[in-house]
Amino acid sequence: MWSLFFLAILAMAINSYIWPQLELSGRLLGNVKMYYLACAGVERAILEIQNDTTGKYDSLQDSWSTGDEAFNNVPLGQGSFSVIKRAPLSGAAQQYGLTDEESRISINKASHDVLKNLLVEAGGVATVDAEAIADSIIDWRDPDDSLGKNGKESGYYEYLGEPYPCKNGDFEAPEELLQVGGMTRDIFDKIKDYITIYGTGTVNINTAGFMVLVALGMDKSLADKIVAFREQESSGENKDTPGNIFTDASQVTEALNKAVGLSGGEISQLTRAAGMLGVESDNFRGTALGSLGRESRSRKITFVYAREDRLIKYWREE
Repeated sequence: MWSLFFLAILAMAINSYIWPQLELSGRLLGNVKMYYLACAGVERAILEIQNDTTGKYDSLQDSWSTGDEAFNNVPLGQGSFSVIKRAPLSGAAQQYGLTDEESRISINKASHDVLKNLLVEAGGVATVDAEAIADSIIDWRDPDDSLGKNGKESGYYEYLGEPYPCKNGDFEAPEELLQVGGMTRDIFDKIKDYITIYGTGTVNINTAGFMVLVALGMDKSLADKIVAFREQESSGENKDTPGNIFTDASQVTEALNKAVGLSGGEISQLTRAAGMLGVESDNFRGTALGSLGRESRSRKITFVYAREDRLIKYWREE
C-alpha cells in the first residue's frame, strides 16, 4: 500500500515537471510552424507582384492590391496565411493585399513645399513651424552643412542634452524623422502613413490617397476629383476595367479634364505637380500572418519588396 502511495506521489511530481516542458515545446514548435506559414505569405505576395500583367502602370485595381483570394486566410498544411495592408482602424474591415510605397511621399526626395504641405495638412502643424521643420528635414538629408532658411545642422544638434551630429545623408527609416529638430512623436504619428523612404520620389497618381495629393500642391477639390475619377466605372476601351486608370503620366490632365472637367486653376496645379507624378510602382509593402488552427495567436512578418531589383528591402518579424 505504501509502495503504491509513494509511486503515485512520484508520478505526480514527474508530471508536474514534464508537463510544462511539453507545453513549452509545443509552443516553440507552433511558433516555428507559424513563422514558416508567414514566410509562405511573403512568397505568395512576391509571386502576385511578379505576375502583375498590367504593363507600364499600376493601380488599386491590380491583383496585388485586391487579391482577396490570394491573401485571405489561405490554407496550407496545418494552418493558414494571410497578407494584410495594415492593421485596420477600430471597427473597420480587414484589408487584404499590399500597398505600394509610391503612393506615399518620399522624405528623401520631397521638396520643401511638399514636406511643408504634408506637415500642415496631415500633421496639423502651424505654417511657420512647418516651414522650419521642412527646412530641417532637408538639412538632415543633404550632404552639406549649409543651413536652410529656418533649418538646423550639427551646430544645433551637438548642443542638445544628449548631443548627436546632423546625419547629412538619406533617411534609412521613417522613425529617423524623430531626430530632426522640431519633429515630435505626435506629429510623426499623424504623418507616418503618408511617408516612405523608398522609391525615386515620383508619386503614383493611380494609388496616392487624398492627403498625399494635397501635399503635392493640389487643392482639396482637385484631390477629390482625382479620387472620384479612379472610383468611377470605366468606359470606352477600358469599360471592362473596374475603375478609371491613368496609363500615361503625361496624359493625366487631358484625361481628367475630359472626364470630369477642370478649372484653369486646377490645370495649373496639375502642371506644377507634373514632375512629381507617375503611373508606376516598384516597391510594395505588406504584413504576412502565419496562423495555426488551434492557436489564437499568429506570427507576423512586415516586408517591403522591390519588383525591379527582385529584392526584399525591409523585413521585420513579430
